[in-house]
Amino acid sequence: MASHFLIWKLVGYLAAVAILLNGCRRVTSLTPERTVEVASTPAPTPSMALQAPVKPTPAPNDGPTVTFVESASIEAENQLRSALEQYGAANEETRTDTEEHISELADAGVAKRDIATTLGTMFAMEDSIDIKCSILNELYQLQDPSVLEQVTVGLSPNQPLEVRDEAISVLQDIGDKRAIPYLWQFVADPDENIREEAQDAIDSLATRGR
Repeated sequence: MASHFLIWKLVGYLAAVAILLNGCRRVTSLTPERTVEVASTPAPTPSMALQAPVKPTPAPNDGPTVTFVESASIEAENQLRSALEQYGAANEETRTDTEEHISELADAGVAKRDIATTLGTMFAMEDSIDIKCSILNELYQLQDPSVLEQVTVGLSPNQPLEVRDEAISVLQDIGDKRAIPYLWQFVADPDENIREEAQDAIDSLATRGR
């Protein structure tokens, strides 16, 4: 009886071991499948907002603006030429209006040197003392080194006394030391007022001119 009992006990033990081994085998076989399943999970697809390329904002086209500025400059130069052609035949009122507004063409892109030359030509064509003095002041308003050549024309001995006096005053206000040699000749001028104006201008330019 003892031997039978041991046999049955051994059979039961072997059965338990078999069950245990079978259970471990199932668990082991599931592990790779789960690993494969996790590894094969597809990555999330990025949204279209992130995938779509961002188009750069086009820079503003400056072409038309440049064209407009160039056209305005050409038009202003044409006005300058036309004003000079009509100046000689115009009446005094028209000549006054023309010379007073001619320097404004600098804002439209016309070179100040060209404007100064035009005003100098108008000065040479002019007979009115008042308009001559006004032209000298317009030259001063340009605030450009090129006006010196035109203003010194007003110092000519054949110019009226009032024009010469105005030219000296404008040269002093311009503040360009290059005017000093032109003024020295008037220190000994027969007119006392011209002498004093010339000396004052020289003293002023010597201390603050370019």
